[in-house]
Amino acid sequence: METIWHDLKKLWHLKPFRTLFLARVISNFGNGLAPVAVAFGVLSLEGATATDLSKVQAALFLPLVVFMLVGGIVADRFPRALIIGSSDILLSIFVITSGYLFLTDQQTVNKLIVISFISGTLNALWWPAFMGLTPEIVDEENLQSANSVIAFGANSMNIFGIVAGGALVASIGPGLAIVGDGITFLIAGIFVLRLRKYGTTREVTEHSPTVLEDLIHGWREFITRSWVVAVVLGYTVIAMAFESIFAVLGPYNAKLNLDGPRPWSWILAALSLGMVFGVVVAMKMRPKHPLVVGLLAQAALVTFMIVMGLSTNIWILMAVAFLCGIGMDLFMILWQTALQTHIPRASLSRVASYDAFGSLALAPLGLVLAGPAAERFGVENTMVALGLICAVTLLMMLSVPGVRKLEAKELDPV
Repeated sequence: METIWHDLKKLWHLKPFRTLFLARVISNFGNGLAPVAVAFGVLSLEGATATDLSKVQAALFLPLVVFMLVGGIVADRFPRALIIGSSDILLSIFVITSGYLFLTDQQTVNKLIVISFISGTLNALWWPAFMGLTPEIVDEENLQSANSVIAFGANSMNIFGIVAGGALVASIGPGLAIVGDGITFLIAGIFVLRLRKYGTTREVTEHSPTVLEDLIHGWREFITRSWVVAVVLGYTVIAMAFESIFAVLGPYNAKLNLDGPRPWSWILAALSLGMVFGVVVAMKMRPKHPLVVGLLAQAALVTFMIVMGLSTNIWILMAVAFLCGIGMDLFMILWQTALQTHIPRASLSRVASYDAFGSLALAPLGLVLAGPAAERFGVENTMVALGLICAVTLLMMLSVPGVRKLEAKELDPV
């Protein structure tokens, strides 16, 4: 913890970093409210099933996959903070509308599908821009510290949001929690718009690259690095499995076997608390081979998936969720820093978009199949099977020489 406060104090005097940090902290409180509220909101609708929850969650992830590459091109052509702030503000309108529909008993599965699709589209613009913004406002020497401090603050607030979301849904329903989520996006968007001078609009001339040329250039930066390709392909499977459990199977299992939204919010809070500790660990580590360390830590993710299918003891589930969170954010910090320090900054958002595109490519399919699989084979059996698939996937990723040999380095020049 001492390292966190030291790095936070060191970076706090940088006004752009302070603004970005506060925006992420605020919006992640809302991100904590959303998972429990949306999942149990869908399941609370008259006649709704696990399959309906699958449809709503798949509608969120499908545009992330379809439009992520476009988002990378946009983020490398226009000021990234402008894209992030505008996306957050637009997203807030649709999220608040969704909450209002719940509060007035007008919400339906079909309306949620439409709102989820729009939200996913805006997130496809947001994510590549965010990946490229931090290196623009923090120098190379402090980049991993900045990634860690932002993740620490965001995950800490996420815990409070999850607990609050579970309490609100259990006591008065999902509507107010979803409205609160939308308000946090609005506030965060206003904050980030104050950074809109960071990043420049690319000057367009007759010699400027076309969108297709940008896509090809980003693809070359992506495909020529075996470590990037291996990790992204592996996470195509892992993200599919985790999102299926996080968004569909976990809430459905909680409704059937764990007494509803409050226990599920405790499990998610333990997961987020683990993410906070994962950031603490990442801030203390400068491993020579960051991807090896990060991927080995993902054994906790596999354990979480399998135990979710084998146990209904809330304390055991919270313990493995906590360990899972540590492994997830330790990997994420090391992975983001590896990308930011090995990819030329001018191409970073495009490579990040290929990363996100590939990692999420199967997530919509997994979400569509998760509900029907749970109803056909049992939710417990489905989660155990996904955990075993992820275990094999991790071993395959670690077998790639480029993954094992990648070493930490300083940021490449622009």
